[in-house]
Amino acid sequence: MVFNSLIFIFMFLPLVFLGYTLLPKRTIKTVFLIVCSLMFYSWGNPNSLILMLITILWNYFTGLELELYEGDKRKFIFWLGVAFHILVLVIYKYTNFILGFTTIHIKLTLPVGLSFFTFSAISYLADVYMGKCKAQKSPLSLALYISFFGKVSMGPIVQYHNMEASLSKYKKISVLQFGEAFQKIIKGMAKKVIMADQLAIMYSSLSNNTTCLGAWLCAIAYMLQIYFDFSGYSDMAIGISRLFGFDFNENFEHPYIADSVQNFWRRWHISLSRWFRDYVYIPLGGNRVSDKTYVRNILIVWLLTGVWHGASMNFIIWGLYYGCLLLMERFVLKDKLKQLPKPIQHIYTLTLVLIGWVFFMSPNLISAFKTIFTMLGFGATGVSDMYALFALRQNFILMLIAILFSMPIFDRIDNAILRVMKQRGVLISICFWFVLFLICLAFIVGNTFQSFLYFAF
Repeated sequence: MVFNSLIFIFMFLPLVFLGYTLLPKRTIKTVFLIVCSLMFYSWGNPNSLILMLITILWNYFTGLELELYEGDKRKFIFWLGVAFHILVLVIYKYTNFILGFTTIHIKLTLPVGLSFFTFSAISYLADVYMGKCKAQKSPLSLALYISFFGKVSMGPIVQYHNMEASLSKYKKISVLQFGEAFQKIIKGMAKKVIMADQLAIMYSSLSNNTTCLGAWLCAIAYMLQIYFDFSGYSDMAIGISRLFGFDFNENFEHPYIADSVQNFWRRWHISLSRWFRDYVYIPLGGNRVSDKTYVRNILIVWLLTGVWHGASMNFIIWGLYYGCLLLMERFVLKDKLKQLPKPIQHIYTLTLVLIGWVFFMSPNLISAFKTIFTMLGFGATGVSDMYALFALRQNFILMLIAILFSMPIFDRIDNAILRVMKQRGVLISICFWFVLFLICLAFIVGNTFQSFLYFAF
């Protein structure tokens, strides 16, 4: 089941919210929410439910074991617990990549959200091991943390210590909080069905174009599509979670206004960056080490980031590409980048990010480098052709709107209306979001279904 389906919008979410609100006692509410989350997760693929239940049980008993021992035995239990999750991830996600050097091929169905709930599971074990929190004595609370439908498929990757307090109590939301959560859901839905899905059509129409203009337009379309697609999902997930009393941090903060690659990654997929920072980068020593060790730490983190995204060489190169860019900004550019005019900083950042997305969107390395060379004019069949020009004319307004709405301009306008017009502004805002909701429904009904891009991870 996905957030942008009518069955989720009009049946699953309202019924779960209503049942969760009306049921008495926290324990009954928790059981109800777990059952609904497992139903959501296993929708269309019931076999994946077994893996989810095994993951919950493994973490519950491993967490209890961690509290019983100290020293080397505790360390062994922790690494054994983590090794189980990594093994599951390798089997489902990387088996055929590893076997790619042979003639053997095994057909395995990748469980939805495997990378996301695996990192949540590892977060719990790491938090207990590092003493950030106590082992969860309630299997229900732990089950809810790992399986909660608001984050299980595509995140955000909420670290256990940030969600622990919310698991043990029922938080009743006010009418105002309900309205804010619903607004967040509509905002995410609009990003997905109005912006991302239309950009997907543009990207698809240009994916085989071999002209210089066509290659640039294709890459830009994908760059905008993946932002609106993934940030749209994150907004919906955050809004849905708020309905049930879980307050998750923002996962995107307008990354395309960044003025450096480092700043871009402080704004893009924030929950993943924090996960690697807290559980890999800092334990390796962070930046309080020698330059040589710092280089090693950065390259390890970004190699793992690439591998996490997918089992192919282009994801590995994509991760190392960003690792090298961050090292370049630290050791080569240093303060030189900050001395440049702001527009130049933005152009520098967006150009490098755009090249990164070419590696990300391509099926293999050969295709990625071919696209980059075409963008530079090498091997291109021409500067442009009728198909590229037609795509530009057809989608110019869409791209312009997408670029504007990737910046904080909309949030500022919304806040200004509420600040200046006060009560009338609230009514205008309510009407706007309701109309936008109806427009989203029209797009969902009228368009061919487009799954979220990050379901592939």
